[in-house]
Amino acid sequence: MDQIIETKICKKCQANFNVTDSDAEFYKKMEVPTPTMCPTCSMQRIMAFRKEVPLYRRKCDLTGKTMVSLYPPSIPYTIYAQDVWWSEQWDPFKYGRDFDFNRPFFEQFDEFLKTVPHMGITISHGENSDYCPHSTNYKDSYLCISGKNGEDIYYSYLVNNSRNCIDCYACSECELCYECIQSYKLYSCLFCKECRNSNDLRFCYDCEGCSDCIGCYGLRHKKYQIFNKQVEKDEYEKTKEEIHSNVETLMDYRKKANEHFLKYPHPNVQMTNTENCTGDFILNSRNALECYQSENLEDCSYVWNTPKAKDCHNMINSSGLELVYNSLSNVESYNCFCNVSSWNVKETAYCFQCFYSNNLFASIGLRHQKYCIFNKKYSETEYEELLKKIKKHMENTGELGEFFPTEISPFAYNETIAQQWFKMTKEEVANNGWKWEEYPQDIGQISKKIKASELPKSIEEVPDNQEMFDWGIECEETGKLFKIIPQELKLYRFMKIPLPRIHPIQRHLNRQLQINPRKQYQRNCAKCGANISTTYAPDRPEIIYCEKCYLETII
Repeated sequence: MDQIIETKICKKCQANFNVTDSDAEFYKKMEVPTPTMCPTCSMQRIMAFRKEVPLYRRKCDLTGKTMVSLYPPSIPYTIYAQDVWWSEQWDPFKYGRDFDFNRPFFEQFDEFLKTVPHMGITISHGENSDYCPHSTNYKDSYLCISGKNGEDIYYSYLVNNSRNCIDCYACSECELCYECIQSYKLYSCLFCKECRNSNDLRFCYDCEGCSDCIGCYGLRHKKYQIFNKQVEKDEYEKTKEEIHSNVETLMDYRKKANEHFLKYPHPNVQMTNTENCTGDFILNSRNALECYQSENLEDCSYVWNTPKAKDCHNMINSSGLELVYNSLSNVESYNCFCNVSSWNVKETAYCFQCFYSNNLFASIGLRHQKYCIFNKKYSETEYEELLKKIKKHMENTGELGEFFPTEISPFAYNETIAQQWFKMTKEEVANNGWKWEEYPQDIGQISKKIKASELPKSIEEVPDNQEMFDWGIECEETGKLFKIIPQELKLYRFMKIPLPRIHPIQRHLNRQLQINPRKQYQRNCAKCGANISTTYAPDRPEIIYCEKCYLETII
């Protein structure tokens, strides 16, 4: 068991945090000092460099052509379209500079970041999916984030190996699903959470191997159940038809289901095939501390949304990593720290949008390169000697091993994922010296503005003409306008789902509110009284059981 060897005070929030012997061993491998910030503040700082929505139409700063970008037109950075960024039309070494030992590193990097061109959006092997940032192998999809291998997916997040899904969150191998969350292998399911290997479910929670169920919780291998009661097929079909009849009935059943779920015990955390792990939604992992929505982890701490990592600390939205620290959106990386959006790299640090490279430090936009610092090439010997001096300088300034300060993020705090997980007011953001922006909305031309309450109540009443795709629908929660696109309407008709009344970004935020906070609380099992660690806060209404007691209740 890890031994605490040092207790430190976070320089940001003043909270105490511990450094264990295994932590110290990791920092020694990375050749960095122990951190000055607690894990929570460190994660917040990292997240302030990842933006996912909204997207903007703007001009490529090199070619002038219109493109889709995470960066708004007014931002003070040079932004290139993705195909232009990858081309030979520009030379990243043109921006190379010397390291100034008379100035702090982060001050220099801030200037550098505003000079070297950025890729406007990162999409890997996408086809007709230009509005799907951070996605890989998506086809004919729209406003999907961080997904892999999807076709006809709309307004979804972390949806992998799926097709024909709308408004889903952290789902894999699903088809014809709507408003499903943290689920696996579902077919034709609506408003389901944490369900697996099931089909034709409506408003179900933690059901596995089930079909044709409505409003059910914790079932295993059941069919024709409504609110956990066995019914005849005719009654099920009648209720299902009623649910799909109009939006009011749909929402009424959703409310009833949520109230029904509170009658049943919930597991303290979701762990599958794990050993010595803490966090939530961890699969096939060992020795993973405070990790969330991840799988295939080994000897990791504070890793989020990562499908594969070994010996990593403070990682978010990455995959295929070993010996990586304080980094974001990294893929297939080894022995790296403090990188942002860098793929297939080794022995690199403080790099931004670098790919297929090794032995880089403080570089931006390099591909297939090595032995570079601030985009200047060196011989191997020169590189190693200069890097040693720079690290010593950064150690003296207290910067070595620290992630980039939030102040130098290209994005406004309120537009990053930091705001989603660590919500702050505009005043609080300003007091920290961080950016807050509310850029003008751009949804293109509209033929008329319509309140969400004025939309047809059932999908059958929606007109089948081109005009409705030019309606500007006023979100009933935020007042922001949004449009319906032809592809999603086709799925709504097929699945007999009424048109949405809420803006797509707000729908995403509402789904995220259904995800437990990524924080551990101490409670007692409501059945046996054992001390348990859980992501359910003590003041929440759910009945929480330890794993042993919960498994005994499964029907």
